[in-house]
Amino acid sequence: MRASILALAVLAACAPATRGGTTPGAPGQTGATGGENTQVIASGDALSVSTSTQFRLIGADIAAPVDRVWAVLPAVYQELGLQATADAPRRTVAVRGAVISRRFQGRSATQFFDCGSGQFGAEIAAQNEIRMDLQSTVQPGSTAATSRLETGLRASARGATGANALMAVCHTKQTMEALVAERVRQKLGLTG
Repeated sequence: MRASILALAVLAACAPATRGGTTPGAPGQTGATGGENTQVIASGDALSVSTSTQFRLIGADIAAPVDRVWAVLPAVYQELGLQATADAPRRTVAVRGAVISRRFQGRSATQFFDCGSGQFGAEIAAQNEIRMDLQSTVQPGSTAATSRLETGLRASARGATGANALMAVCHTKQTMEALVAERVRQKLGLTG
């Protein structure tokens, strides 16, 4: 039995950490990613699996100068219910450890996160608490009249404690990043 569990854990850990479904290069958006890695350690009767991930930046072009975009970005995070910190010199707003329980902004967490499926096929994001780090930075655009909003998300799902404890790395479906950009455009009056 223990050998079977160990074999399954090793196979799962060796599977590619990234998932399909993202399309860098869509109009007005690009994706840049850091590395992801999984480590499995077996020692006696104990098995430890750990996974880490870096931010994947999703960029959105905004038809407004940097100063105008920066002026509304902290308010966008606040309106989304996220207690964020603002770093004016870097034009960055970030939230660390935000907790989402199954729904965000009236939508299922599964629309924002892909955390995989649980034991009986149900999506983990629909059933577990998600901890999220979200960060947006305003960069100069291709002209002085435009900006580039780069947003990165890192998240993990946590289930019950004890024998059935669950920890899953969640991947972005790029919905959260698009929502931030959409709300920035709305605050600037750029949507019709």
